[in-house]
Amino acid sequence: MKQTVYIDVLIGINLFINYFLLLAVSKFLSLTVKRTRLVAAAALGAAGSLTILLPEINLILSFFIKLILSAIIVLAAYPFYGLKQWLRELAAFYIMSFAFAGFMLALWYFIAPQGLIIKNSVVYFNVSPLLLIVMTIICYFIIRFIHRITGRQAPENLFCKIRIDYIGKSVCCTAKVDTGNTLTEPFSNAPVAVVYEECVAELVPEPDSGKIRYVPFQAVSGAGLLPAFKPDKLTVICGKNQIEIYEVYIAVTKSKLGAFSALLNPDLLQKTSV
Repeated sequence: MKQTVYIDVLIGINLFINYFLLLAVSKFLSLTVKRTRLVAAAALGAAGSLTILLPEINLILSFFIKLILSAIIVLAAYPFYGLKQWLRELAAFYIMSFAFAGFMLALWYFIAPQGLIIKNSVVYFNVSPLLLIVMTIICYFIIRFIHRITGRQAPENLFCKIRIDYIGKSVCCTAKVDTGNTLTEPFSNAPVAVVYEECVAELVPEPDSGKIRYVPFQAVSGAGLLPAFKPDKLTVICGKNQIEIYEVYIAVTKSKLGAFSALLNPDLLQKTSV
């Protein structure tokens, strides 16, 4: 039995679904994104859904087309912070897509088991746009709920800006309060903020100045030592609130920190606000 595919419904529904998938990825990875970029990337995905109108494509070729399209969508949706971060975003996009597809198929099975078309790796539901939109929203909030209870969703107030003052100079950068950062300076036990080297290059003392301390760290990639210095003041800016911190060390890393330039020890937020 032949089924009709309505192009306007196909594009509209895929635009809506792709947008929510990309939004879910940004929440999953705690990315700061522009909604206009998400819409543009979702539109690319919606255009890609038109391959359902083509003759049957070889399974391997269809896989590579889907892979390339996904890579382009992720590049379009989020700022590029390096290959490693991009691969994380791409992996998260597939995780969201698989989770969403599972929920959708389960819901569709219980609502109406007929009217489903799968061709050239594109899924088309022969269902009213309103119903599919409702199902999409339900799936989105289910995914968000799972992320929150498993700890993958970081609260918005963990994103902030910091200003580092040292010997008459100051630099500002974006930061994230990282619950996994429990680093402290070994002798003073002062909490440590890890900052990307390029952001504080003009502040870092010379190695032979006697003002450098080394902070041991343990990561998935292995253990090591990070050079650190004590600034005159670290100011954490969260919205209208500011926290001035004097007992803190700035550890310098050559590794990029994803979408942020610094990772803060949560103990820093226990300081007195001003």
